[in-house]
Amino acid sequence: MSQQNHSDGVGSASSGFGVAAPPASSDGWIGTKELPGYRAGNIVAKLEELPAVGEHHLYFDLLLLDPVGHTEDNHSGRCYAIGHDPTLEQRSCFVRLVAELLRHASYEPHGLSPLSRALLYIREHGVGADRLGAAAQMLDDACSARTVTASLAHLLRLSLGEDDARLAMCGVVDKLAITTGFDEVDLSHGSLIAASRAFQRRINGINHGGLIQQMAYVVRMVGKGRARRYLRDATDFDMVPSPEMFGL
Repeated sequence: MSQQNHSDGVGSASSGFGVAAPPASSDGWIGTKELPGYRAGNIVAKLEELPAVGEHHLYFDLLLLDPVGHTEDNHSGRCYAIGHDPTLEQRSCFVRLVAELLRHASYEPHGLSPLSRALLYIREHGVGADRLGAAAQMLDDACSARTVTASLAHLLRLSLGEDDARLAMCGVVDKLAITTGFDEVDLSHGSLIAASRAFQRRINGINHGGLIQQMAYVVRMVGKGRARRYLRDATDFDMVPSPEMFGL
């Protein structure tokens, strides 16, 4: 198999092994057992050995692919978090969880550059539950509301399935709407009863609109920087990727 460079997609001319990209918009493992990579949507996370760069640590590449699978942006550097000789399971777990956490970064108009602080944190501290939660918070602060909404909806869907995720979010939306009052209740054109009915119709409209609409409402009302913590408390789920989600 011929080697590829960064301009051609998910390979690296300096990695010493060839990598074939999955078809556009597909998920899947790439690389080898010793130097694995994983593609989640248009994000690829992979490990390499580059002795000339750092002989005591593996090298990490995160690639943002365009719609046809070519590299649009990348973030690379020594992966201090897992050392030079981690187990095969640790290597696979690292790239899978990072790829899943960054799955929706392709929505960002400025590529991976605004996310560099979170990516450096991941390279230095790894993907343990607490560390991944901190990295997720950095990403939420840097990303758009659209990206945060898609990421949170995807994680809840993975945890519960589509139907149960929507059902769980009905309770979240109901409580949040009552607490915030949709900012305020308009009593200028009718009675309290009429306003209450209109209020309930708005809640029902959100809950009947599907998981993305429910999540977008939460992100809008509590703010994208608080939404992950708010949902963690409201649903009792960590709202970050976990090895158990993917059988790792």
